[in-house]
Amino acid sequence: MTEPISQAAAGRSQRCPRWCTECRDCDTGPGSLRARMHRGRADTVHLYDEACLRVEAQVRVAFWDKSPDWIGTDPADLERPYVEVSVSSHSGLQLSLSPDQARHLAAALLHAAHAADTAIPNGTTR
Repeated sequence: MTEPISQAAAGRSQRCPRWCTECRDCDTGPGSLRARMHRGRADTVHLYDEACLRVEAQVRVAFWDKSPDWIGTDPADLERPYVEVSVSSHSGLQLSLSPDQARHLAAALLHAAHAADTAIPNGTTR
């Protein structure tokens, strides 16, 4: 879904999806737009990294709107809007998940969270 540019969408391109809050063009030279990256509003989740340091994960919808010669350069699942997870740590981890993969990950996280909550009787560690 795209919408024409309007006063309310100032700063957005003419072909942005309604959910887009950030756009970036990928060019290979003058007049050769290859793709436009669209990103939605990020939700922030605080996590711990491998060194037990608190880091932020940004979770958002993203989409590469590609020129025809670039279509097929990514897995088919990522040729449509997908979920992007970026972790602000020295590793610079970034994950791209299809909507189905994101739902499966969310279900696995909920299952593990429930198991962690019930692992120790009465919520005590000792």
